[in-house]
Order: sequence, then structure tokens, then C-alpha cells
Amino acid sequence: MSDFTSSDDLYMGVTPGGSFYAVQSDADEFGREFLLKLLSVSETPAFNLEIAQDLSGLETETETLEFIHLLQDAGFIYGQKQQEVAPTGSLESMLPEILESLSDDGRAVLAEGQGLYLGSSGFPHEAAEELAALSASLTAIYRRHKDVLRGNLGYTQRAWGLIDAAGNSEIGFWPLYIGGDRFTLIVGGMPQLNQPAFTQLVWALERRYGTHSSMLLN
Repeated sequence: MSDFTSSDDLYMGVTPGGSFYAVQSDADEFGREFLLKLLSVSETPAFNLEIAQDLSGLETETETLEFIHLLQDAGFIYGQKQQEVAPTGSLESMLPEILESLSDDGRAVLAEGQGLYLGSSGFPHEAAEELAALSASLTAIYRRHKDVLRGNLGYTQRAWGLIDAAGNSEIGFWPLYIGGDRFTLIVGGMPQLNQPAFTQLVWALERRYGTHSSMLLN
């Protein structure tokens, strides 16, 4: 049985894996709406049935608890003793530190859909500008060929990368779908996405650009 069903002193947090799943696509898929709503609040909510039902849109207790249990088993959410607060301050001021944590050599850029960069770490200004512009071109390429990539070939991932002869990433481009916008996380070297800094990034973006209301969750 999930910890959520046996403890009422835990707070619902989204894991880095859950954060990635929530924004890697804009398709309507299992649990995505729930995770995005959870990432729109100002602080992680305490678990209770009312809040879980509000987030999930489910009506019965059994359905809601099963839904929560599936999300936890998938590694998308977890129960934590301490409440977490959403990133504060301007996005521009917090991005360099967050982005630095997402690469093994501290190089990363966040670009918006038109090819302008919002923040960077480790790259000179000119390089960050060029990488952001390149990300917009890759988005256009993906849109032209997505029927082949996703349909005929069955590739579900939307990221692009430059790799060396051993298959190691030299630089990668990860789309992040927030609200009606598409951002690109550009990471030089080996990506380090499976850590709290990635959740902090998605949380900050969802609160600024997302379409969900935090309603009764504070």
C-alpha cells in the first residue's frame, strides 16, 4: 500500500522523473495534468483525499487512491516529511544557478520557442544566442518530420543531440512544453536531469507560464 494511503503527515512532491514526464510532451497522457497542477502551487500540499480528488478530477476514493498509487509506483511523485516552497524571485536571477546544476560541466541554456535565450550558464553570450537560435531550427525540423519519427519509426522522444563516437552526449536539446509554450533546455556535456534542480526549473516555469491555477492547494 502506498505511503499516501497510510500517512496524513506527508507532503506531495514531484520527482525529477515526474517533472520530465510532465513537460516532455504536450499530449494528453496519463497523470500529466495532475503533475502540472501540482507544479503550479506555491508550496507542496499535504496529502488528503479532497486535494487528491481536486487535482485528479476523480470522484471516488478508490479511484483516487489507485491513481495516486500508480503515479507513485511510476516514480513520478513521492511523500516527504518537509514541505517545499516554490522557487522565488525572478526567473532570470535563478536560472544561472539551476542551469549550472543540470550539466556535468556546468554548461546549459534555456531558450524560448522563438529562439531567444532566457538564461545560461557556462556559455559565452554569443554562443548562448546561437544555441538558442539553433533550438528553434531543430523544433521546425521535428515538426516537419514528426509523423515519420513518431509514427513510422515509433520514436517517442523529442530531444536532439550531438554525440561522440562512443555515444556520449556533447550537447543535447530537450523540449519543455509549458502551457501553450515550448521551451528548450540545452545542455553541454553529460546531462544531469535526475535531480531536484530539474524539478525546480519546471516548477518555476510552470508557475510563470503555465495555465493551471493553484486554487485550494495553498
